[in-house]
Order: sequence, then structure tokens, then C-alpha cells
Amino acid sequence: MSSVKNKKSGRRKSVIIIIGILFSVFLIPLVSSQNEYEYNIESYSLYFDILNENSIKETIEVVLTANQPFNRYVFYTEYPVNNLDAIVDINGNTLTSNVTAEKITGGITAVYVTFPEVTKGDQIKIRISFLTSGIVQEVNGKQQFAYYVRFNQPVGVFYVRLFVPRGYAVLSPIIPSPNKVESSANRMVLEWKKIQVNAGDEFYFIVGFSEEIQPPKKTSPLWMVVIFISAFVGGFFGGILYKEHKERKSIKREILKSDEERVVEILKEGPILQSELVKRLGVSKAKISILLREMEEKGLIERIREGRSYRIQLRER
Repeated sequence: MSSVKNKKSGRRKSVIIIIGILFSVFLIPLVSSQNEYEYNIESYSLYFDILNENSIKETIEVVLTANQPFNRYVFYTEYPVNNLDAIVDINGNTLTSNVTAEKITGGITAVYVTFPEVTKGDQIKIRISFLTSGIVQEVNGKQQFAYYVRFNQPVGVFYVRLFVPRGYAVLSPIIPSPNKVESSANRMVLEWKKIQVNAGDEFYFIVGFSEEIQPPKKTSPLWMVVIFISAFVGGFFGGILYKEHKERKSIKREILKSDEERVVEILKEGPILQSELVKRLGVSKAKISILLREMEEKGLIERIREGRSYRIQLRER
């Protein structure tokens, strides 16, 4: 009997060992994946208020849930940072915080927000605002807002709002199409929203705008004549303008093809960093990012992560 009991006991131990192995294989990775980051990003919001062609007020609002103790939040930007201000709310209490900016390699600026140490499960709301420039550039006689963001960890909700001041009309291109557009007496607002952003996801925002042509305050007899002549001329040359419009579209397609050919010619010399490619082509960072993404989807090139940039090379065939 005792030997039988020993055999049963040995079997129970084997079962316990197997359960322990299964626990370590399935449950422990699940726990570690949840705690892979020191905090979860519940929401990440960007607000851009265009003050003029040379200045933008940027505001970042981020809501975090702590997975472990920490006392600092850091974000990086390629644009200049001035008049920094930060507000931190921990579990519903607004606390003192310190915000500083430091230039690091590659023209990148790191912004550090420090606050009293939080513990696991705490909710932290951080609001950072500053003045910056360089996001708006003049392209073909009109202003163009261009911004790029890449996430290194998952985000629950990603939200962007762009405020275009009164006196400007929004023009194409608008990339991507906004989820919402509002207009008021003071400004126009474009909104984008994305649910469940994955680590490594990239977003490009490009919006063109130009100063509106203001109509005359009063309609005089002279203006009536001008309007009549304009209507006559517009009808007479309508067909010609339509033809020119089609030709412009064709030219744009040729320019895009030319840009791709220029990239291919440069890459024939060997792999190159994306930042160097921007300098060689003399175009905006946002435009080259979109162009490279399209070329990668076509199977023309490969982008290999290297530090904070990408090494671009021709795809082997």
C-alpha cells in the first residue's frame, strides 16, 4: 500500500510541476507584457494653434497609468522650444512640477517634466505647452503645416487638433482626411482621432492654407461692371482653364515620378540615412517620409531602423 501511495504522490508532484511550467510559459509573459513599460499611455493629444507663419503654440496632453514608480516624463521634438510651461495632475491633485529642455544629438530637443514620485496604479495627467517654429513652411506660394509623430509604445486614444486662424483658407493637400472640421468667426478647426495605436505606428499630418481674398465691403457701380466682365471672361475661358487644370494634374504626377527617380539614383550610390536624404533632395521631412513610405509599399526600397532615424536602401531583387 505504501508503495502505491508513493506512486500516486509522485504523479501528483509531476502534475504540479507541469502546471507550474504552463504557468511560467503562459501567465508570466502576460504579466511581463503588461509591465513592459513603466506606464501605460491612456490618451495622447496634440493641439497646434497657428499664431502666424513663423510661430505656433503647441500643447501636449497625455494621460498615463503607472506600472511602477517613476517621477519624470520625457518627450522629444525636432523643433525649437520656447516659453515652456507644464501642469501635472496626479490622482486628481494638481502638484508642482519642473520642466526643462535640453538639446541632444541630431538636432533633437528633449523636454523633461519632473514631479513627485508616483506608484503603481496612479493616474497622471500632464499638460505641456510651448511656442515653436518650423512646422509651417511656404510651398508653391502657400503655407503648409507638416508634422510627423511616431509612437514607441501603445496608446489608447490619439487625438490631434489644428487651429487655423481667421483670414486663411484651408487648401489641399490635407493628409490624412480629418475626422471633423469646424468653422467659427475666429478660426477653422481640423480634428483627427485614432483608437488603439500600436507601438511603431507613424502618423503624418500635412495641411495647406493661404490667405483668403477679402471681398469689397460695399458694392459700387464700378464693382458691378468688374463682376460682369469677370463672369463673361470666366465663361469664355472656362474650357481653357479646365484643360490647364488637367495638365497641372499630369505635371504633378510627373513630379512625383521624378522624386522617386531621384531617390533611386541616390540609393544606387549606396544606403543613406533618411535625414541625409532630406538634405540631398531639399524637401520637407514630412514629404520625404510620405514619399519613402509609398516607395516601400511599392517594393522599391527598404527602411531599416538605425537609432532615431532610418537607413534607406534599394530592395534586392
